[in-house]
Order: sequence, then C-alpha cells, then structure tokens
Amino acid sequence: MFKFCYYRKVYKGINNLNFKMFKPKFKINTMNAKPLFGFLLALVTVAFFASFASASTLQLSGFFVEVDDIPVSTGNVAIVGGDVLPVEVEFTADEDATDVEISAWIQGFRSETRDDKSFADLIIGSRYKARLSVPIPVDLDEDEATERDLTLIIRVESDEGTHEEEFSLKAQRQAHNLDLLLVEFDNVAKTDSVLPISVVVKNFGRHEEEDTFVTVSIPVLGISKTTFFEDLFPVDICDDDGDCDRSDSRERKVFLTIPSGVVPGVYDVKVTAVSEDDETTVIKPLSIVGTPVEGQVLANPTGKTLAVGQTATYELILVNTGNKIAIYNLVPEASDALTISLSDTLTTVPAGSSKTVLVNVKANREGTFNFGITAVSGGFSETARYTATVQGQSSGISTSSFSNVVALTVVLAVIFVVLLVVLVVLLTRKPEKSEEFGESYY
Repeated sequence: MFKFCYYRKVYKGINNLNFKMFKPKFKINTMNAKPLFGFLLALVTVAFFASFASASTLQLSGFFVEVDDIPVSTGNVAIVGGDVLPVEVEFTADEDATDVEISAWIQGFRSETRDDKSFADLIIGSRYKARLSVPIPVDLDEDEATERDLTLIIRVESDEGTHEEEFSLKAQRQAHNLDLLLVEFDNVAKTDSVLPISVVVKNFGRHEEEDTFVTVSIPVLGISKTTFFEDLFPVDICDDDGDCDRSDSRERKVFLTIPSGVVPGVYDVKVTAVSEDDETTVIKPLSIVGTPVEGQVLANPTGKTLAVGQTATYELILVNTGNKIAIYNLVPEASDALTISLSDTLTTVPAGSSKTVLVNVKANREGTFNFGITAVSGGFSETARYTATVQGQSSGISTSSFSNVVALTVVLAVIFVVLLVVLVVLLTRKPEKSEEFGESYY
C-alpha cells in the first residue's frame, strides 16, 4: 500500500509536467487488496513460526539425570564449591537426529563451567547415556551467604533441533578454603633491591580461618618474608558506617629483599597462605637482572708499533664511578694476526676507584691490526679499542736480553783489560841480580 500510494504521488507530480509517457496503464483496487494482503501475511507468519517451532525442538523422552550418582529428581542435591561434578544423562530418542552434541553448565557461570561432548547420531526408539564433568565455582557468595541455590542446565543439540532441561542444586562452601585472590609484582627485579609484592587472601570456606600467615619466598636463593594476615571470617560483618571489624579477605604488601650477589636469571617466587586449618600456594616467575655498573674503560695507549715476533704491552684502565664494588670479566677479541694475553681476566674494582690491567700483544705477521678488550660486569659492557702496527722482523733478541749481553760483554772486557795490564807489568819487570860470593880460603 505504501509503495502504491507513493507511486501515485510521484506519477501525479510528473503528470503535472506533462510527461505522459509515465502514465500507468493499469489500476489496482486498493479496497479489495487490503483483506487479501492481510490474509496472505497471516498465513505466511503462521507457517513460518510453525516450521521454526517444529525444527527447533528435538523430541526426547525419559530424560533422567544423576549428579554424583544421586538422581536430581530427588531435589536439593548437595554439591560443594570448587569440586568437579560428575553428571550422567540418560534419554530416549523419539526421532532420528544427526550431528548431536550434549552439554551441561551452571546457570550464571556458563563460560567457567560448561562441558561439551560430541555424541552419536540418534535413532528413534533407542536409549542413550552421556557422562559429563561440570566444575563448580569456588565463589558461591550471594548476599554474603555460605550456601546458595544453583541451576544445572542440560542441553542436547542436533541438526533436527534442541532439547534443554533445568535442574535445581543446593551448593555449599567447603569447610575450609583459603584462596590467594591476588599475587602481583613486577616480573623483573634488580639485584640488591627490594621487591614489593601485593597479596590478597580470601576465605571461601564456611568456617573462620584463625591466625592466617602469608610467606613469600624464593626457595633457590634461600630468602623469604612472612606477614601476619590476622583472622579471616566466612563473611564480612560491618557496622552502619561501613567499618568491618570482621572481614573475609585482607590485602598486604610484602617486601622481599633481593641480595646483591644473585646470579641473573629466572627464579620461582612461592607465595603460601597458611591458617590453622588450611593452606594454599601460588608460584609465579621472576626475572632477576644485575645492577648496571657505572664507569669507563680506557685504552692507554691506543696504538703501538712493533715487529713480527715482538711483544708490546698496552694498558687497560677500569674506572668504577658507581657506589658499589664492580666485578669485571675481561674478554679479548680473537685474532690470528696477534696473540693477546691479559695480566687479569677477572678482576674487582672498588667503588669510586680504578684499576690497570696489562695487555700483552705479540705480532704474528706484518700489517696494521685493530683489536679490543671488552669489560663485562652485570648489565655493563664496554670495549677499549687498540691498534697494533707491525713492521719488519724481530732480531729474535729482546731488549732485556740485549741489555744483559751488553753488560756481560762490558764486564768481560774490563776483566780482559785488567788481566792484560797485569801481564804487561809482569813481562816488563827486570829480574834481580843474584849475589856473587867468592871462594874463601882459610
């Protein structure tokens, strides 16, 4: 009707412009069309909903459900929060069905509790059984109660339709049930630092948890810290001003000290809540990194000239400008042209001081070669750069050996001269005349 009226209005406007080619060649009796249209619309609507209802309902009978071997038809079947509920479903197929799936969950907790199972095709007249496992929520609080009514939903779905039924359950808390609701800390910590850890403990049990303690530890490192969380009650008891003298949960910050000598790596942080009647533990990873060293690495001198086979000595100066002692691991770059050795490969430098390490370099062939010595300490890494210019062949005698030879030669020369003088003196000395005695006669 709307389209037809709209068409007549448009046509009338166009006809006023004398465009006769748009003049309709047919007429519709709107009075006779109204009852016919209404009848057709009603007929289509009834047929659609009838077919939809027929297709959406799967015909089953003799539906029987047991929860933990107890028929739910008895009413008020007791279940406990935190348990995994074994559910057994039996039914008779009153029609054939394909692609069947059966599922069960707790109303209001569908995403946390749903369990699905693919099933065989259904044949009319046959009886079937399915077993499912439905986890029961730990937190059963409803207006701060320790028990509540829950609804178990069982659904059978197929290409032919869906069959769904609901069953009432009586859920109650466990007698004692401590839970670590929150364990939160930075996942990276530095050595020689304090790590704050936020911990929230809640009592999900039916009874009071007396004298609750929380211990935070890193077992491998042998460090731990214990904090008193007081008594935790099943429900909060507060006055009109909102002050709760009795609380079912508490939050504390626990401060754990990371020693300075810890080897960087990933460690397990263990958090344990303990009362007189219950205990619960959470383990989370922590990455510990070294405290960066503040300082410089200097080369002195940066370059030297030497011959093949000769050894030259450089200096590596380590400067620690931080306020903590630094332990340096010294690593020379590998080179086939140079043989590099250090007076120390692992050394410590006190805070605010420096240390000199000797770098001995022996040339294996001619050329100009660059090399470096890298100093590593925790997160600190810096390289001192050097240059060795190798020219000509070494005489094979070192400076110290040459000096010793010269000294020995001089000593021998002096001894030779002394002996020569003594010899000349001895040769030039005249012998004394012997005394002549005449014969005497008496």
